[in-house]
Amino acid sequence: MRYLFASGLIFSAACGGGPDAALSTAIEAVGADATLHFNADWSLTVDGPLQAGRRLRFDYAIERSACRATQRGAPAFSVTGHYRWDDGEGGSVHVAGHSPDPSNANPGLLLDRSGKLELWFESTSVAGCQGWDSNFGNNYVFEIEAAPEERTPGWMGNVSYAFERQTCNGRICSGRWRDLQGGFLYETWARQRAALRQIGFQVWAPGVTDFDNPDLWRQLDVQVHHRYVGDADFTSTYVNFDERWGNDAHYVVDLRALDPFEWPRGAGIQDRSDCPSYTVRADATGNYAEVEIELYLTVNGEELRAADGAPFRGRYQDYVGNWSVCF
Repeated sequence: MRYLFASGLIFSAACGGGPDAALSTAIEAVGADATLHFNADWSLTVDGPLQAGRRLRFDYAIERSACRATQRGAPAFSVTGHYRWDDGEGGSVHVAGHSPDPSNANPGLLLDRSGKLELWFESTSVAGCQGWDSNFGNNYVFEIEAAPEERTPGWMGNVSYAFERQTCNGRICSGRWRDLQGGFLYETWARQRAALRQIGFQVWAPGVTDFDNPDLWRQLDVQVHHRYVGDADFTSTYVNFDERWGNDAHYVVDLRALDPFEWPRGAGIQDRSDCPSYTVRADATGNYAEVEIELYLTVNGEELRAADGAPFRGRYQDYVGNWSVCF
């Protein structure tokens, strides 16, 4: 994945060095976990995930340095990257030019934590030149995501559903949720009269869900995976955060968005060739068309299923109408 940023610099150079067109001091990034490309045109691109536990490499264009110099055909200048984490700890790492340790000229930076990472660069040369590349004094700031193992939920559950005409501040009222273990029936009243038709569930991840976390959407990847009986493959969709329930994050799935009978899906059915790939059947009374759905949830790849390990199940119903040719 590649992102593009605008960038700038601020230099306070004591002297200049002559550039050598044959000089190549960009850091080799083959096999890097993630690479920051500080390009000659002052743009900045990022390759790979900025994630704790990975190594960050630097591809720094020497044209950005005001202290380029050579000596006997070799670089006589260095570019050092200085960094600082949001807790104040920091250090420095070689990024371009002459390396004080030729045996490890491309050390990169091990991202040993998540959080805010600030970077700025210092250029120096054998002639005493010094210059700075610091995004006009603001530094280059990156948000390092938590490693997947750091984000594994401590607990998730209480999977429930509700079809409600009356709401409380636009949400399902307290006490109106019902256990999903036995499945749900989404019939014509839910389609025509209910204001909210939802599945809800809770997730607890210490240090992630137990406060009003503006980065929750980055730290928890929450999805619903569904298929209609008769289809082979599951379809995945992101799930919206609802609100905090104590130390848990509560998420809701809009069942209307998964409704296989939602208008105008049945309007164009004239014969069996117009029927969907999944199974449409008549219910026990023969008055309604019915489609069964299977679904499960994931949080950062961890699955949440019914108590027996199978997907949760539900049934959607609609008036027979045009659907009768699909039975």
